[in-house]
Amino acid sequence: MDREDRWPTFAPRATQLGSHAMLAFRLYTTEDNLGALNLHSSTAHAFGDTSIGIGTTVATHAAIAVIAAQREEQFRAALASRDLLGQAKGMLMERFSVDAERAFALLRKLSQDRNEPVFGIARKLVEAERPAQSDHP
Repeated sequence: MDREDRWPTFAPRATQLGSHAMLAFRLYTTEDNLGALNLHSSTAHAFGDTSIGIGTTVATHAAIAVIAAQREEQFRAALASRDLLGQAKGMLMERFSVDAERAFALLRKLSQDRNEPVFGIARKLVEAERPAQSDHP
């Protein structure tokens, strides 16, 4: 790091803090740059070919783990959205004696009229119908 000229502010400060070598790996997929795995050493010239090979493997596994976590979160959000939309549709079906298709059409129409996502309309509808929460079970 003491001879690094690509980062004129970072490198001297990193050296001052005890980081004398750094090895960085980009965590990426075919679509996204997920971040980086940065390894630091208090010894100059600490990283060689073996470090690069191991770091590449670890970075690949880290990228896979990040992708899996993102997909899990997307799946959970989709399930929550589906459940909320189902509740809102059920409420409209009961209140207006319509079928599921017509209930969703009503949600979609409100969404377009208010320029608000269908999910937001459904959430407001469901939350408006929930009784006030008490502090006691």
